[in-house]
Amino acid sequence: MDNIAPAARPPVPGPACERARILAPEVTVSDFEFRDAMSKFTTAVSVIATDGVAGLAGLTCSAVCSVSDSPATLAVCIHGGSSANSILKANRVLSVNCLHTEQRELSQAFAGVGKLSVAERFAMANWEVLTTGAPCCKDALVVLDCSIVDVRDVGTHSVFIVTVMATAKSQNRQPLVYRQRNYATTCSL
Repeated sequence: MDNIAPAARPPVPGPACERARILAPEVTVSDFEFRDAMSKFTTAVSVIATDGVAGLAGLTCSAVCSVSDSPATLAVCIHGGSSANSILKANRVLSVNCLHTEQRELSQAFAGVGKLSVAERFAMANWEVLTTGAPCCKDALVVLDCSIVDVRDVGTHSVFIVTVMATAKSQNRQPLVYRQRNYATTCSL
């Protein structure tokens, strides 16, 4: 029994090994697989709006995520090819206007359906200014008025890290959500 070799232990990964695994994963899924998997997530539908030195812009977005409550911080992901992307970067302010079920048409307009001008899109709702100067939709379910504190370009998108400067709420309505490439409500899930 004394001459039996001890069982080999797997190496204990150190910080450098873990960092390499995070930066260069061994296996990735295809674009199609990833989009298909993400379509199963249920996400709130929001209009991201901005105004400032670079002008007025807005777009429909479903990639908004809470980061911290102290300070109140969000991550907002915008496609790099969006015409609003560079305007948001220059203006340094934005509002997140979480839509309710009666605002599907507004969502479609800001998504580019119907090819309306920026002015025509904004004319479809009532807007006000809270703290930052970004347009805030008075009829949205919830409005988060934000200052952009950081932007990271990651793959095809820019991740905007924003601090929430003010909030506003409208009547208690059902949120408009997106799941499996279609609009839904929380009642229909």
